[in-house]
Amino acid sequence: MTELLLSLPLLTLLCAGALAAGVLIYVLLDGADLGVGLLAPFHPPQARQQMNISLLPVWDGNETWLVLTAGALLAMFPVAFSMLYSALYLPVYIMLLAMIVRGMAIEYRHLRPRLFDALFIGGSWLTSLSQGATMGAWMEGITHDGARFTGSAMDWLSPFSVYCAIALSAGYALLGACWLIWRGEGGLSIRARHQAMWLAPLTAALLAGLLIWTVQLTESYRLHLQAWAWSGPLAATGLLAFAGLGLALRQQRDFLPLAMTLLLFIAAFGAMLLAVFPFILPPKLLLTQAAAPPATQKLMLMAFGVFVPVTLIYNSWGFWIFRGKIHAAHDDERP
Repeated sequence: MTELLLSLPLLTLLCAGALAAGVLIYVLLDGADLGVGLLAPFHPPQARQQMNISLLPVWDGNETWLVLTAGALLAMFPVAFSMLYSALYLPVYIMLLAMIVRGMAIEYRHLRPRLFDALFIGGSWLTSLSQGATMGAWMEGITHDGARFTGSAMDWLSPFSVYCAIALSAGYALLGACWLIWRGEGGLSIRARHQAMWLAPLTAALLAGLLIWTVQLTESYRLHLQAWAWSGPLAATGLLAFAGLGLALRQQRDFLPLAMTLLLFIAAFGAMLLAVFPFILPPKLLLTQAAAPPATQKLMLMAFGVFVPVTLIYNSWGFWIFRGKIHAAHDDERP
């Protein structure tokens, strides 16, 4: 693995690192938002008002990272962008439409709570499942001839991609429960803590199953994940995060469960990158084969260097301004 890192051009590695960072930040931030929507059916309408208020100041800023990452992929690795979106246009379009509906539901819930609650829940589930299926199809492999996608429109749908959709949704739900523990109070926080108690082992079991399945997809995945100098620290981080999550839930901490779940996601994301590296479209298209010309990569890295700090500042400012618990209030349930 070390030899692979040293063999790649520094510029390409930096671009890949920027792209991976954008995806990770999106998953960590918007994953909690989506998780709240996944859990909404299991909370009474009065609690959904608290849930909605906790998301109103931050949901749009969180989704900015998805736009930023998609633009970076197009500019930095255009060949991969072309083949990826040709192969995954159906789940990607479903995801985008669901995100539009979901954002509308968050902003306009006060007008018709029952209607927009249904749209919020449906949009959150469709978005989460689409993202998981997309991730699974990407890891399983995109059929191509080196320049264009050569598969069929439904290649993305497979038992592995369905499993990934379920696993990611469970992880998002755990993030959402921990977010509600941190931001909610009263019955909402109590219910979210109970939900997190059973979502934590479920997520861990699904992640373990995903790891076992992944190493059987290709020989390179197995060899990379058996490189203990790299996978060992990731495994230790994941186990410590899971143990810390359980302890934080039992001790009824507020923010620590969310912090431990975020750490668990980081470890899982690192393991995924370790398995697929140095491919941008596993298991055949290398980062170097899909990279844009060096001048374009330099320009995009400079743009990334500007937009990322600005977006981080915006996100941080929003979290700081609207920090604290969301107080329970009566929800006017108009038809």
